[in-house]
Order: sequence, then C-alpha cells, then structure tokens
Amino acid sequence: MTAQTAGSPAEPLTLEQAWALATAHNKEIRMQRQQVDLSAELVKDRKSERLPRVTTGGSYAYLGGLVAYEPRAGLQNPERVAVPPSPHAYHVGLEADWEVYTGGRITNQIATQATNELLETERLALTASEVRLRVATAYLDVQRNREYQALTANNVKESERRLTQIRSLYKNGVVLRSDLLRAELQLSRQQLLLTEIGNTLTLTNQRLNLLLGAPEDQVNQLAPVSPAVVLDNAYADYLGQAQAKAPELRVAGLQTHLSELRLAATEVSKRPQVSLFSGYAYTYPNRLVFPNVSQIYSVGEVGVRVSYNITARWLDRHAEKAAEIGIERQRLGEEKVLDDKRQEVKTAYVRYQETLERIRIAEQSIGQATENYRIVNSTYFNQLALLTDLLDADNQLLQARFDLVTARTLAATQYYQLQKAIGLL
Repeated sequence: MTAQTAGSPAEPLTLEQAWALATAHNKEIRMQRQQVDLSAELVKDRKSERLPRVTTGGSYAYLGGLVAYEPRAGLQNPERVAVPPSPHAYHVGLEADWEVYTGGRITNQIATQATNELLETERLALTASEVRLRVATAYLDVQRNREYQALTANNVKESERRLTQIRSLYKNGVVLRSDLLRAELQLSRQQLLLTEIGNTLTLTNQRLNLLLGAPEDQVNQLAPVSPAVVLDNAYADYLGQAQAKAPELRVAGLQTHLSELRLAATEVSKRPQVSLFSGYAYTYPNRLVFPNVSQIYSVGEVGVRVSYNITARWLDRHAEKAAEIGIERQRLGEEKVLDDKRQEVKTAYVRYQETLERIRIAEQSIGQATENYRIVNSTYFNQLALLTDLLDADNQLLQARFDLVTARTLAATQYYQLQKAIGLL
C-alpha cells in the first residue's frame, strides 16, 4: 500500500487505488468471495449425485454351534442341532447402485445450488459496493479532518500573533486585562480543538486502514478527490440504471427463484424412483444349503429397483402450501426492495443537489466572513471595536472555512452514495 513514512516520501494514494486494495484485502470481501467458491464446489458435489455409487465391504464372524430349545422344556435340556463346518465366517463383496430416474430430485438440487452460487456472486458484488462506499467515506473523512487540522493550526498561529499584540497593548495600558484573558481563553480553546481534530484524524485513518486490510497505524498520503460535478441525468434515468444494475434487485430476484425451486422440490416425492443395482460377493461358509458346507461360494446379481411413495400426495400438501406462501412472500420482498431502492436513489439524488447549493453558499460565506474579520480586526486595534466582536469574527471565519470543507466532503460522499445506489460503484 502507498503510505507516507518518515524519511521516504511516497506517491499519494488515490481513491481508485484504495478501492483496488479493499477489493483485494478487505476481510468482508474475502469472506464473501470464499462463500462464492464454496457454492461453486457444492454445485459440483450435487452434479456428482448423477454418477453410480460403488461400495465394497467385508465382514468376519466367529460362529458358535446352533442350539435349539423345546417350547415345553423352556431353557432346560437344550439340543445341539448342528455344528458349523468351521467357526470362522467371512464375506467380501462389491456393490453398485445407479439412480437413473429420481423424479427430478437431483436436477432440482443442482438447479438450487447453481442459483445459490449466482446469489452469492451477486452478494459479493453488493458487499464490494458497500465496502467501496465505506472506503470512500473514510477516505473523505481523513481528507476533511486534515483540512480541519490545517485550518485550525493556521488559526492558532493567528491567535498567537493576536495575543502577542494584545499583551503589548495591555502592558501599555491601552486595553483591559479582561481583553487579555479573553484572548488567552480563545487560544486555549483553539488548541484544544486542534487536539480533538488530531484524535479524530487518528481514528478515521485507522478505520480507513482496516477497510483496506492495512496496518491500523499506517499513515496514508491521500490524493485530492475530484470536485463535485453537476448531474447530467434526471431522477428517472438514475432509477432506470438502478433497476438494471443494482445488485440488491438481482439478489431479491434470485431469492424468489429459490422459492420456486423449493416448490418444485415438493413434486419429487410424488414421482417414482428408479435405480439400477448390481453386486458380486465371496462368502464362507456356504449358507445357501443346510447344513452349511465348508466351502467358499460366490454369487452376482443385477437388477432394477422401482419405488413409489403412495402417501406423498397427501402428506406433502402442507410442505407444498408452505412453499407457495414462500413464493408470494418473496415476491412482496422484491417489491419492497424496489421501493427501498427508489427511496435510496431519490435521497442520494436530492441530497447531492443540495450539497452543491451548500458549496455555493459556503463559498459566499467565506468571502463575507473574511471581509468582516478584516474590518473588525482593523477597528479593534484602532480602539473602535470590542475584543468580543473580533473573537466572534474570528470564529465565524473559521466556521465558514469549516463549512466549505464539510460541504465539499458531503457532496463527494453523496455522489458516491448515488453511484452505489444505481449499481455503478
């Protein structure tokens, strides 16, 4: 990552580079990317259900003699009926089973898991978009607090210069001690404000680094963000882009499709199940004859197995009804997501235009506050104004500069919120 380190100047970190770093290293994105990989593997696992299943196994047993009891005698006077030819018995075999028709169960499972993979892919896009918006917000917050810091530091220097002048006037008996105390109090407040801004900057820089997957105490040199631009399109155009590209809407659509697949799965149990099977085994002793013969025999088999759940048509009706309700509920969810998207786009669109007006007003306010401070500063040191007027003018000028920085930061933030809302971030 590009960072500013002691003794080694670094290239500024642009917002686009910050997004690239977050895409590669952010933990939320990496977790969701792993979820996509997991879903892809589950699709392959479901497809393997179509392949034949081959199993092998064996057993060993130590046999005792067969003892019979007369019903009337109970457990007394047992009679040994037969003695096995050998106390040892074993069985080794190989079996194969292939489900050739499952009523669409495997096909439904594959389709469901494939839809889950698409769903997780869309969630990855949504997560990446949300992380990029948070990165942009943190990036702009760092820049805003650094500008606050620079403005406050300059204001502290101006207050120190003014305090020096007031001390000189106080020694000469020109101003009262109350003026000196007010000037010192003003300087103390500004120094405290500078400390608070520095602490806030440390926290916002940590937040940015955590989003980027960087060391939390790394200090980044940031490149300036492009100034606010006038929107070219109308609200309806942005809403159309959101409906076409926003991942939230695609996520809602895929969730509805999953509900439809769950309904289709309820039909599987109402259809016959057909499978082919075969096997071959070696067994000792030969138990196909009585008494058992001390010999190894082998036998193979091949056949078809058909089953049909007669009661499924009645027993599964509640599951079918639940699936139908789930579809209706999810369709309502799609409509709600669309309503939320309309509100999100409209809010970002209106607020962004509002921030452009804030910038215009803040720029005018700086000119007015600068001129007001110049006049009051001149009149105070000519003993034509009160110190409280001068300190108020100083505070108003600093606040006007803060307001301009805030308006520009807010405009950039609202712009990226609009880009995120329409699916372009």
